[in-house]
Amino acid sequence: MIFARNLSSTTKRLSTSVTFFTKETCQLCTNAKVVLNKTLESPQLIKKDINLEVIDIMKPENSKWFDVYCYDVPVLHVDRPEQKKPTKFMHYFYEDKLLDELNR
Repeated sequence: MIFARNLSSTTKRLSTSVTFFTKETCQLCTNAKVVLNKTLESPQLIKKDINLEVIDIMKPENSKWFDVYCYDVPVLHVDRPEQKKPTKFMHYFYEDKLLDELNR
C-alpha cells in the first residue's frame, strides 16, 4: 500500500515532490510500490520534506498521463524547485538508487 507522506521540519527547506505513475493491473507497479514504500520508510529520509502523489493512469481524469506512460509504468518523477526537469525512474526501482536521489 502506498502512503501519502508530507513531512515538515523545523528548518525551512525546499520540499521534494515525488509522483508515482501506476496502474492496478501492472505487476511491475506492484513490485515498485513495495520498493518505494520501503525507501520512504528509511530512517535516512526521516527529516526530509517529501510530498508523494500517486497517479493511476487508468483513471479518466489522468488520461494525459495514460497517453505519456501507457506502456512504461511504473514511473517515478522526483521534482525539486531548483530542477528544470524531474529525475525519472522507470520500470524497475532500486532502494539504494531511490535513497541516493531522495537524499540530495
